[in-house]
Order: sequence, then structure tokens, then C-alpha cells
Amino acid sequence: MIRLFTAGGILLDTVVAADGTLGPRSMGGNAVYSAAGARLWLDGVGIVGRLPENYPRELVAQLAVAGIDTQGLHFEAESVAEGEWFFYRPDGSRADHLHAPLDEPPPHPPGTRLDARTRGLLEERLRLRPAAGRDFASFRRSHPVRLEDVPAAYRQARAAHLAANRPDQQVEMARGLSREGIGLSVDPGSNAGIYPAADLAELFRAVRAFLPSERELEALVPGFGLAAGLLHVQRLGAPIVVVKLGARGCGRLGPDGALETMPAFPVAAVDPTGAGDAFCGGFLAGLVLFEDVRAAICLGTVSASFAVEAFGPFHLLDTSRHTARARLTSYLATLDPALAEPLRPIFSDLDAA
Repeated sequence: MIRLFTAGGILLDTVVAADGTLGPRSMGGNAVYSAAGARLWLDGVGIVGRLPENYPRELVAQLAVAGIDTQGLHFEAESVAEGEWFFYRPDGSRADHLHAPLDEPPPHPPGTRLDARTRGLLEERLRLRPAAGRDFASFRRSHPVRLEDVPAAYRQARAAHLAANRPDQQVEMARGLSREGIGLSVDPGSNAGIYPAADLAELFRAVRAFLPSERELEALVPGFGLAAGLLHVQRLGAPIVVVKLGARGCGRLGPDGALETMPAFPVAAVDPTGAGDAFCGGFLAGLVLFEDVRAAICLGTVSASFAVEAFGPFHLLDTSRHTARARLTSYLATLDPALAEPLRPIFSDLDAA
């Protein structure tokens, strides 16, 4: 039985880490990482997305072996020629919208640590090269995830996470799934600043939790700042709003209306790709399990911490629940006791969940 599903983009990406280490070409995309973040805490997680015809079937099979139900993945007749590349900076920022042909091997073996000059030359070469065919971004624009892509077997799920998608289709999915009684969380992604006001209001009416990044919140309500921006979005109708702050953790408005932040779990980050999406999946799993926002934030934070420890999503997917629960206990120990102590009895039921 599907208890929760995620919907969004699925791609192939290659990462150059902040220390110059070249990662392998990996399965990626917001739907994958959010499903993995949820799967860390509960069974019965599905994924909905549309894939190009030439997407590696072995990666889809590997996702299924890891415990994600893949019947919501649909292959299209069209192929994609260009894979995504991400270059991370020591300050946590990222250079993206860079591409290289999928039919070409990487310029260096995965695991190679590129010096600053080699890394800079590679990034510049990818930035200047002309496009040689369709990339995943243009494929997603032409093939957005739609309400009709959700399998009948998923329609009894308790919850779904709608990762970044074409705005019109994200609103349509939110409208339709909420009518079916499915509790929704939404990540607007880079489209945050382009929603028509009426669509945004409808989206907020349909969802339970709205999970933008700090940059996306600023795009939605420019010039407001963090606390005022959260308050404004809540006044627009979003019931729960949690803003992702990267390595600084996340923030929300507490019951007294003051900004409440919760830290990230400190780990050695290898590849930050997908951390925010893994947080969203873990957060929604927390709402399903506990109906408590702070508890959901804790689960999302732990999911994100495993996502950044290795290249690609499979380190997170291969993490055992025992290991996740041990880290959750360690995370509680980093919190203010006044915040942590009320959460401990909530999590005492986690083993039985």
C-alpha cells in the first residue's frame, strides 16, 4: 500500500564538489531525493515522474530495489541528449545550467580531485559550449508531471509531496489531489517568483505545508526579510510554512509569531545536491507519522544530513532505519532542551511506526 508519494523531476547529473572532487554521473532530480528522504522513515513510498526514452532503466530498477515504488514513472518517446552539471563553491553556492553530452565519458575519472585551474577550465568550457540537443530542463518544461500521471494505486495515499514542476500543472495537481483527501506539501522551486497571484492563492488553499528555500521565499515576497516573509505567506493562506536555510537549518514562525530556527545536523558534506528535497520528503513523512511540525522538521533534517554525505541519492536510500534513528537521537542532543524534551516522547513510537 502506498502511504506517501512524491512527484516532480528526474534527471542525470554530474557534480564537482566544493573540494574539486568529480562525482559520477548519478540519478538525480527533486522527485527522487524527496522520495528517498521519506523512505528513510516509512514504507509504502511511491514516485511520479516522466522520463525520456533513453533514461537508464537500470537506475529505475535500482530505485525499486531500494524500496521506492516506481509504477508512477512514465517513459516518453523523446530522448535527452545533454546531462546536467553542478559545480559547488566553498561558500555553498552552486554554478548550474551547465551541460555535457550524455554519450560522452566525463573528462576525468569519477573520484578525481580537480585542482582550481582544471576545475575552472572545465566549468568555463561547459559554460561556453553550444547546446547540442535537448537537456533535462527543456524536457521537463515540455513534459511536466500531470495529475493524470498519478496511478490509481497512489490515490489512497495519505500524503504527497509536489516538488518543483511547471506552475500550471503543480496547481492543477494540488487542486485535484486535495479534493481526494491527500495531504500535500509543495516546494515551488525556481518557479517561486512567477506564479500568478490567483494560482498562488489556490495552491495555498489546497496544500498543508509550503516548503520554499530562503531564495524562493525572497522571490515570492521580495524585500520582506525572513520573518516578515513567512508571516506574509501565512497570511496569504499557507497553513504551515517552513523555509529551508541550507547549512543553517530551517526556520518557521512559532506559536507566538516569533521566528523559530532549528539547526542542520553537522556532517561532512560531500554533495549538497538534493538536500532540500530530501528534507521535504522527511518532513512530510514526519507529518504522516506524528502530525507535529517540529517532529517533522527533525525527520527532514536527518534525511537531508544523509543526502549530503555522498554523491547521488543511493547513500540515503541505503541508510538503515536503525542508523537514521540513532542520528535522530544525536540531533535531539544538539537542540535546546526546552525544544528537545517535548519531542522525545513523540519519537518513542518511531520503532513501531
